Amino acid sequence: MIKRLLALALMMILTGLPSSNGIAKEDEHTTRFKELLRTRILEILDTWPAQDQYAIMFFVYPNEMYEHRGYANIPEFQMLYRCESDLAVDHNPYAYPVSDFEARWNPAFWDYDLRTPVIDLYEPKVNADALIDWYEAIGLKQIGYEDPDKMYGDDGVAYAGRGPNGLPELLEVIVQIAQELHSDGTIERKFGRDVPIILADLEFTWYMIKATRKANPNGEADEYIEGCVKEGYIR
Repeated sequence: MIKRLLALALMMILTGLPSSNGIAKEDEHTTRFKELLRTRILEILDTWPAQDQYAIMFFVYPNEMYEHRGYANIPEFQMLYRCESDLAVDHNPYAYPVSDFEARWNPAFWDYDLRTPVIDLYEPKVNADALIDWYEAIGLKQIGYEDPDKMYGDDGVAYAGRGPNGLPELLEVIVQIAQELHSDGTIERKFGRDVPIILADLEFTWYMIKATRKANPNGEADEYIEGCVKEGYIR
């Protein structure tokens, strides 16, 4: 018995005690950065009206044109929402949705005037410095780099990458915040119902869809996920 207890104690020291959500205890840099993002997200939610929103979007999009403090291809993070009553409004004069799914879920057809920055690489650089500080503090290497040899699967066509270095790490933090907004009742108190939080970019990439599934652990985003499967964006 004593040997088993000692072995268990050693394993807990080596692997880290689990937190209440089953994720190993995060480092202090990540805790501070996560709280900074959460505070900004709550500020934005507080300014929004409670209408007939059917979804909130966390739009996270890296771009090689985005540069800050010597790093390129790092992600911006914007928030916006869409209402059922807004579906009949054409917000994109340059394109038309080719399906009901696109009309409802493709961010290209949402009202970009509603976008509010959480992390913005244009002036003012809201939380952009905090993002870089966090990347450097956790020892992330080659920030913004994506290995071209790992971008595509065996067929050489389907994208299989995880995005540039820094994006998967940021998505993990954002997913945890989204889970908490559901579990602590923030979303339900704001809108009177548990509105799904969609993590999106412009490409319907597989990792954004999977992040959305994790961010809505009680099936809040099932309609979106099922649509992505039907459209062939993910299996």
